[in-house]
Amino acid sequence: MSTTVHLLLALTLTVFLAAQASALALVLRSRRVASPRAARRRTDLLWTSIPVLLLLFLAARSWVVVVDVQRPAVAATGTPAQSAAVPH
Repeated sequence: MSTTVHLLLALTLTVFLAAQASALALVLRSRRVASPRAARRRTDLLWTSIPVLLLLFLAARSWVVVVDVQRPAVAATGTPAQSAAVPH
């Protein structure tokens, strides 16, 4: 995929991430008001935060591709790197 497509994907995922994070905060706030402390479980937080964590992972991965963090400048030229090891 081209860098432009990855940039659009990263921007879209970041917008969805912001929306999901605000929805998660709203759900947690309303659950705190509606239910007593004894009725809440730790797994509830896990299941409600999974969509946010998934979007965070996908958005971060797209931003890494856009910014091109993993490849050094030599690898970006397309020339194969020569190893220093001598074959036997």
